[in-house]
Amino acid sequence: MSTGIDGLDDILGGGILSPSTTLIAGTPGTGRTTLGIQSLCAAAKKGEKVLYVAITSKSESLIRQILSRFSFFEENIKIHTFNVGSVERDPLSMLVELGNVVSSLKPDRILIDPVTPIGFGFPEAERRRFMYSLNAALNEWNAVVYFIGTLEIDNIKSNVISDIVDNIIYLSQSFKTHVTRRYIKLIKVTGMSYIQGDHTFEIGTDGISIYPKGLEQANYFLTASDERISTGIYHLDKMLGGGFIKGSSNLIVGPTGTGKTVLGLHFVMEGAKNGEAGIIINFEETPEELYLHAFNFGWNLREMEKIGKIKIIHTLPFSLDPNKHIIQIKKNIKEIKAHRIFLDDMESFNCSIIDPMETKEHIATLTRIFRNEEVTSLLACHIPQIKACSKTFDIQISPVADSVITLQQKLTSSGLQKSLYILKMRGSDHGTTPVRYEIKSSGFVIENNFIS
Repeated sequence: MSTGIDGLDDILGGGILSPSTTLIAGTPGTGRTTLGIQSLCAAAKKGEKVLYVAITSKSESLIRQILSRFSFFEENIKIHTFNVGSVERDPLSMLVELGNVVSSLKPDRILIDPVTPIGFGFPEAERRRFMYSLNAALNEWNAVVYFIGTLEIDNIKSNVISDIVDNIIYLSQSFKTHVTRRYIKLIKVTGMSYIQGDHTFEIGTDGISIYPKGLEQANYFLTASDERISTGIYHLDKMLGGGFIKGSSNLIVGPTGTGKTVLGLHFVMEGAKNGEAGIIINFEETPEELYLHAFNFGWNLREMEKIGKIKIIHTLPFSLDPNKHIIQIKKNIKEIKAHRIFLDDMESFNCSIIDPMETKEHIATLTRIFRNEEVTSLLACHIPQIKACSKTFDIQISPVADSVITLQQKLTSSGLQKSLYILKMRGSDHGTTPVRYEIKSSGFVIENNFIS
C-alpha cells in the first residue's frame, strides 16, 4: 500500500505491507509526527478509515488547529487523545480503551504518537510484557500501524519496540551555518527490498518531500555513437575531430577569467539555435545575471528559456541537497527533452558535500545519468592558475570525463595571452598542439592561424 508521501514509497521498495507495524523514530523536531499524519491524511483522501492516537496534554481541538496549518490535513480523520501522565502510570487501561475504539471504528491505518511514554514508570521487565500485549492486540486489529518513537539511533536496537515492529524508519537532522539538512533512513524493513543509505527530505506547508538516494546504474543497452555535437566554435570542433561525441561527458578546466562560462554558453546556444534543447546547471550566477552575461555576447538567453529551448537550474552551493538536485536534473531532462547540458562549476559541490568520496559518487552518478539519457554534457571546473600550467590535474571527474580541455592564461609584454589545449579525448583523434584564443564581443574566438 502507498504511504502517500513522494519518495517514501520508492525507498521502501514500492510501499508498505498491510497489515504491518512501523516505528518512525528520531529526536524531537525531526518531523516524525508530520510524516505519520501526512500518511494518514493521504489514506483518508482515498477513502480509508484512519485513527490518530495522540498521547499528549493537548486537547483534540488544539491538535486539529495545529495540524490544519498543513495543506494536506484532512478534517475527517478520527483523533483520540490519552493523557500522557495516565499512560505512563496505567498503560493497561489505555490499551483496553484503545481496543474498544479500534473495534468500533475498524480503521485501516492507525498512528500512535508517541509510543515511548507508555508504561514509562514501569520496571523494564513489566514494560516489555506490556509491549508484547500491545503487539498481540495489533495482530487482531489487522491494520497498518505507525508508532512514533522518541529515540536516539543508538538506543533503537535495545528498545523492546524494535522487536515487535516490521519496519523502522529513522529521521535525523544536522545543522550547518546556512542550512538545516534532514535525513531519513530505513533501519529495518520486513518482507521487501528497499534502498539503503541516508536519504534527504524537506518539510514545508505541503508536508514532507523525500529525495531518495540511489546510484544510477549504467545502461548497458546503449550503443556507441559516432555522431558529433558541435560546440558552436568552428576551430574547436576541428580540433575535436568534428565536435564532442554524442552522449559524452566533457570537462573544461581553467582558472578564473579564462572563459569557461563563455565556452559553455556557446555550446548550449548552438544547440538551442538548431532545435536541440539544453540545460544550464549554475551555482554562482543567478538567472538574471546569466541573462545579462549572455546578452553581452549577443545571445538572448532569456528568450530561449521562455520558448523552452533552454532551462536554467540555479542553486546556491551552500544550500545544495545532492539527492534533490539529481531528481530535479532528471526531471528537467525529460520535460524539455534535453540534448545538451552545461554545468558551471564542479567545484561548487565541495561547498555542500563534505565527504570527498560522496562528492566523487555524486559526480559519477551525474555523468551516468547524462549518458543514460544520451545527453552530451560540458562540465566546467575551476583550478588555480598555478595548476593550470600543468598538463595533469587532481580533479575528481577527470577519470570519468570523455574529454578534457584546459584553458590557461599568462601575462606577457603584449598583454594577457590565453591558450587552449586538449588534454585527452576518449575514442577519437584530436588536436595535440596548444592554440591561442580570445574572448571578444562575439564570444569565444580561436584564430585560424593558430590552428596546427
